[in-house]
Amino acid sequence: MTDQDVIAQLNQDITTAENAGDEDTANRLRRELQTALREVKDPQSSAGSD
Repeated sequence: MTDQDVIAQLNQDITTAENAGDEDTANRLRRELQTALREVKDPQSSAGSD
């Protein structure tokens, strides 16, 4: 999956969770989306974070 695919999937999953009323999952996915966006903007920021 490309970075754009991951971001698109996270956005879709957030919408699905919101529509289902699952705010806990939507919030978790928003945090994952923020991390993915940061990594796309600065790929070096995630180096060695595992």
